Amino acid sequence: GKMPLFAWPRPSRPRGRDSQDSFKSAHEELFHGSESQPVHVDDPVHAEVKRRWLAEVLPRFPELAHEDPMLQLSHADRLVSRFLAAERNEHSPDPIASTLKRLEEMAAFRREYACADFHRAGMARQLFMHDTNPGASMYFGDAGLRDRAGQPVLLGRIALMNDTHAPSAAWMCPCTHLRAVMFVVERTAYASDAASYILDLGAFPEADMARHGHARYWDAHGGIDCGEDVRQRRPPATRVRPTLPEHEHMPSGLPVLKEALRMATHFYPESLKKVYFYRPTFLFKAVFKIFSMWVPQHTRDKFVLVSAGEEYDHFLAPRADCCDPQDVPVELGGSGPPMDGDRFLARAVERYDATAVLPPAA
Repeated sequence: GKMPLFAWPRPSRPRGRDSQDSFKSAHEELFHGSESQPVHVDDPVHAEVKRRWLAEVLPRFPELAHEDPMLQLSHADRLVSRFLAAERNEHSPDPIASTLKRLEEMAAFRREYACADFHRAGMARQLFMHDTNPGASMYFGDAGLRDRAGQPVLLGRIALMNDTHAPSAAWMCPCTHLRAVMFVVERTAYASDAASYILDLGAFPEADMARHGHARYWDAHGGIDCGEDVRQRRPPATRVRPTLPEHEHMPSGLPVLKEALRMATHFYPESLKKVYFYRPTFLFKAVFKIFSMWVPQHTRDKFVLVSAGEEYDHFLAPRADCCDPQDVPVELGGSGPPMDGDRFLARAVERYDATAVLPPAA
């Protein structure tokens, strides 16, 4: 059951004034001056979609309008411009109607999946660590790297998840993994105009992990072995909820990747500007041909295969949307702080919890 590739309570009654005020100040602090994406206010289609989203669609989800950081008024232009751009890129014959339909589907998904919880302090730790979310097996996140334009560059290491020597305690469980993946997608879409992602496809970082006694970052507080749950295709009893019913009995491997791509492209469109697949193997290139067909062409155009030695043609190129070599980890061809096995993800967890805009769940 182990050929992978690549969560908490639902919102209840409105919280009191204190937590609302602290959310508001954190929200304003995070967003002060960061709305740098050009928003087409002179575009009558954008204006009409925004008007109807705020007047007709969002009011059907009153608890989200009140509670969900992504759906606050300050975010409306960015949200509408992303969804509208996606519909136009997919050549919608009626972009106003199709964008509104997609926005409504997004709001319904956010209610069912309790996406506002992704913004709670302490949630990253709950989702990434295997004592609270066994089988999450998270191999990518925001460890603090930024491109020259100040936009986030996510880092990932595929071998951390599909290490063939891993005990069953490290096996990926689809429902807990997908919730953790959507956490990263959500927080990236919220905090940036258009992030990039460098996914290292190289070998397992054996020497670095040996220095850590082969202990995984996600087991720092102890872990739960959900190997039997993975084998039986059932959700672990201990997990961060909610998980979607269709994720709870899903086989691992490519179906999980396909679902992650579906959710990311449908509910978080136009949030990534480039995905660099670094050091692709022959096997990966074969799989890439399959999964790249699962996303729209304009998303596929953002996928770039980068072999060792080609870094300066791509993510280390001297362009605004690329990175300074001194910031990029040595494992990725730069001269910056190392990824240190999987410990760059422990840094990511700290970073997410330090920048959360909602208080912990009551």
